[in-house]
Amino acid sequence: MNIKNNIPKFYLFASFRELMFIIPVIVLFWQANGLSLTQIMILQALFAISIVILEVPTGVVADKVGRKQSLIVGAFFTLLGAIAYFLGTNFWQFFGAEFTWALGSSFISGANSAFVYESLRQRRKQKHFKKIWGNAKSLGYLAAAISGIIGGLVAVYSLRLNWLLVAIGMFFMLMVSLTFKEPHHYKKVKKTSYWQHTKESFHEAFTNKNILFLLLFHALGATIARISLWFYQPYMNESGLPIAYFGIVWASFSIFAITGAKSANKLDEILGENKSLWLVVLLSVLSLVFMSYWFVIFGFIFIFMQQFVRGFSPVIINDYTHKHLSPDKRATLLSIQSMAGSLMFAILGPLYGWFADKYSLSTALMITAVSFFIAFSLLMFWRKRGR
Repeated sequence: MNIKNNIPKFYLFASFRELMFIIPVIVLFWQANGLSLTQIMILQALFAISIVILEVPTGVVADKVGRKQSLIVGAFFTLLGAIAYFLGTNFWQFFGAEFTWALGSSFISGANSAFVYESLRQRRKQKHFKKIWGNAKSLGYLAAAISGIIGGLVAVYSLRLNWLLVAIGMFFMLMVSLTFKEPHHYKKVKKTSYWQHTKESFHEAFTNKNILFLLLFHALGATIARISLWFYQPYMNESGLPIAYFGIVWASFSIFAITGAKSANKLDEILGENKSLWLVVLLSVLSLVFMSYWFVIFGFIFIFMQQFVRGFSPVIINDYTHKHLSPDKRATLLSIQSMAGSLMFAILGPLYGWFADKYSLSTALMITAVSFFIAFSLLMFWRKRGR
């Protein structure tokens, strides 16, 4: 197998991973099985805590054992998670499915980006990473759009059937992962223990100011995006959008995310790093402000602002981050970054869900917007002052 085939195969891997037929109606699925918004946020917080526990150990495995092997194991557990969800009917069964899914996601997180970067670096084409990663994200969003339309239509007849379709997509993702060729590490991985490798990675993450800033920015961005995500469906429901259209609207979100991913390379070159980061902040916050103020059937157009960020942000943040990472700790450091986002959501997610249940969805949206704008502003000020 030729290393250059890794990239087109990874495009397939990324596409199958995003065949999430259930996502446009997943909150409705949970509610149909008796969960409140607070319980949904708690469930997602438990998922996030599982990620926190699993993220770094699985990143170390990817660094010391191999990126390909990590992706295979991740695809396998993701498939099991989808099957468990298809069979589940209550909160704790859903948690079991979420934990299995978290295990699979942890093996994939960090390893996927490192796999692509090292595959390009082996061919001395790492300068194309931002473009390649943008292409992979775009194809994933396209797959999400198609599966979203189908999922919305299927949900009219059965919410649960969508999980069976998800499992089929994860099976094909597993099959693709088996065909990857393991890229060579640019730098030989030191013969250290797993514990020592983890300790050194954490030390690098919290002493390198560039990595620490990007870690915190990613954590804030990932948390506001995940909190917003679980508010989308109640928002559309309260706005009077028929359930049959949920999938179509969700597909339009993915199409708009493609715009963000495909434009990231050129737009980042025009704006530069600082303005690109502020663009992420302003679009994320303003969309929530507008959603809080206007509850109308076409209010979902405000979510398009976040969907542009959904495509744009991962491309530029991954590119900025890779430039500062040690090659022998690349997957572990990326896993630490992802873990930070999961930990922050685990702490804050249930709180914002409680705001929605206790007061109103509108109030929760506005509190989210204001609090995260303050947090982002303080972080950007800290970075500017540090420089």
